[in-house]
Amino acid sequence: MQNQPLPKQIDARKLCATTANIRAQASVSTLPRFAAGLASDRGEVTVDIRLYREEQGFYRIDGKAVASVDVFCQRCLQLMPVEIVAEFALAIVWTEEQAKALPKSLDPVILGEELLELDELLQDELIISTPFVNYHDKRECAADAPVDYPAPEGAGSEEKGESPFSVLGSLKPRD
Repeated sequence: MQNQPLPKQIDARKLCATTANIRAQASVSTLPRFAAGLASDRGEVTVDIRLYREEQGFYRIDGKAVASVDVFCQRCLQLMPVEIVAEFALAIVWTEEQAKALPKSLDPVILGEELLELDELLQDELIISTPFVNYHDKRECAADAPVDYPAPEGAGSEEKGESPFSVLGSLKPRD
């Protein structure tokens, strides 16, 4: 199956009833909420989604999204490329009660009679799968070894053995 542009909206229930596969690509720049947490809006997202009705009667959306994006290394604050992989198993439900009754292995998508905003769903899944912090491998990181800052003048002049808190003794009232 060939990659196509990511549809903005889909009739998820109809596609589940007939079983459908969507293989699409999207530019990160077309996913603004996801791009807001990255170093830039450059990059591509490849999406593989299967919509079907399973034997238990659940309308399912199973998918995988792979995004090649730039983030900031938290050590050196330089750009670094990462691959974010979001895998999801969702069930379409109509009410909160139905959502609570789903097996723990499925996350709910509460959908009334409206179309499913596929780009919004995809952004949610990518945001959840994005690591909170990112680091280059130590060999590749531009950050130097920890900086050893000099002590302020006069610091460290106390004699060994004398507590730095000994001055507090002079503040205590004497009986």
